[in-house]
Amino acid sequence: MNTRICIIGGSGFVGRAVVRLAIDQGYAVTVACRHPERARDMLVQGVRLVRADVTDGRGLDDAVGDADTVINLVGLLFERGRQNFETAHVRGTEHILAACKRAHLRQYLHMSALGAGRIPASSYARTKGEAEGRVRQSGLQWTIFRPSVIYGRDDSFFNRFRGMSRVSPILPVIGGDTRFQPVWVNDVARAFVMSVGNRHVAEKAFELGGPGIYPFRELLAMLMRALGRRRMLVSVPFPIATLIAALCRLLPNPPLTRDQLVLLRHDNVVEGDPFPALFGTPAALESVLPELVAADQPRVG
Repeated sequence: MNTRICIIGGSGFVGRAVVRLAIDQGYAVTVACRHPERARDMLVQGVRLVRADVTDGRGLDDAVGDADTVINLVGLLFERGRQNFETAHVRGTEHILAACKRAHLRQYLHMSALGAGRIPASSYARTKGEAEGRVRQSGLQWTIFRPSVIYGRDDSFFNRFRGMSRVSPILPVIGGDTRFQPVWVNDVARAFVMSVGNRHVAEKAFELGGPGIYPFRELLAMLMRALGRRRMLVSVPFPIATLIAALCRLLPNPPLTRDQLVLLRHDNVVEGDPFPALFGTPAALESVLPELVAADQPRVG
């Protein structure tokens, strides 16, 4: 019988990369998400879709009931209504862990974030850290991953500024000297899938980063060079950015939040080796970025 994996939050950016690789490896995959109707394209891959909501636990027993491994990829970039960091990261993790215990699950893999629990002023980082605590105390065979900024074709990092550069000759830069260690989504997916059924990763936490460390301003400059666009990078002081973030709260999909400003004051880099050797070698941003932006270029002919 094929190993059965349940990926909670599997219809998102990282989830789709994990699903593709898991299917390629011959695993039977269930994707649990709040809106399975928006992920029907995944059915052609042989994925089983289940409606589940981690905030109240509904649907989780059905999702994880026959799984050998559960992968929790749930994470919010900003809060909106009842979808907040506390309910998604902490309470959601508690609901998932409880369902895993009821199903007598063998293995649980958890997506956290670099800096989890280390930046008290950030609700995002604090709740990610609290979720890790719940995982460590669960009694399950757990593994935690803490990636730096994850990039890829459908990411929310480079794509945001690529979109801005289409319509504006100026790109705002907040925390231009803050350092990041971007990691390719396919490398993150490989770490998760290679951990399935691997007893050597049990009760361990892994930080995931790419091979290069870059100031935020340099990342934007690299993106513009890859796109072949000349844009003025204008530094925005934190006090002004705070006012902008306050106004953005009124938007359904805010491009900037106060919590993100807190995170932008702190470097987001791995301590020690950038990527665990047992998961292979991470791709260099310089080699992947041109392929990612190729779809943005006008067709010839």
